Amino acid sequence: MFKRTKPSAVSQAFETSYSELMDCSPHEALIAFHARHDRLIEQVVAQSDQTRACEKECNYCCYFKVVVDAVEVFAMVDFVKAELDEQLIEQIIQSAKRNIEEAKNLSHEEHATINQQCPLLVDNACAIYPVRSIKCRNFHAIDDSSCRASYENPRDLTILNNHIPALYVAATGSSDGFMAALHTHGYDDRIYDFNAAFIEAMENPDCKRRYDTKKRAFTTVKYNNA
Repeated sequence: MFKRTKPSAVSQAFETSYSELMDCSPHEALIAFHARHDRLIEQVVAQSDQTRACEKECNYCCYFKVVVDAVEVFAMVDFVKAELDEQLIEQIIQSAKRNIEEAKNLSHEEHATINQQCPLLVDNACAIYPVRSIKCRNFHAIDDSSCRASYENPRDLTILNNHIPALYVAATGSSDGFMAALHTHGYDDRIYDFNAAFIEAMENPDCKRRYDTKKRAFTTVKYNNA
């Protein structure tokens, strides 16, 4: 398995998470990271002269392709099983399966050019917001024009997001440091399609056991580590 080396720009995040992983599980380390990462984001926003346009029920980004690290999927699955009722869980599962079916013959690049509603978007809100993916945590815009443009023109991959530069750098560095620590400890470093990984984890508890023993977590899911 490819091991990512410690990037100098993210050394602080790497060192903190690497040390934590000496004493706790990757699942516990993820929750601790979420708390630190969210505080960092709020600190950077507070110090910036720019503001995020992201508001409740603004969900253009919830239609863009999402890829995740395996440890994130297990946090989402645990939350879904513990917090959501059976009817909503079945709705989420069926939505994810429709997305999988639509994308099954598409390449990673082709998949990025279609809109698919995240199965966890329920009544215009994220059903698992406390354990949403790191990429979802990091995504933001100073106005919704680029988000709307990407949503309305999904095949145009040249549209750039108008983010807060300092926030982009800080959030990317923090998340890269955490992932580098996980992967240097030997945990699965493949980047998986969210819909397919979510369904396999929901249906097969062996996925989490494989991950915890530092094997490939998902055996039937497309992955992309470009």
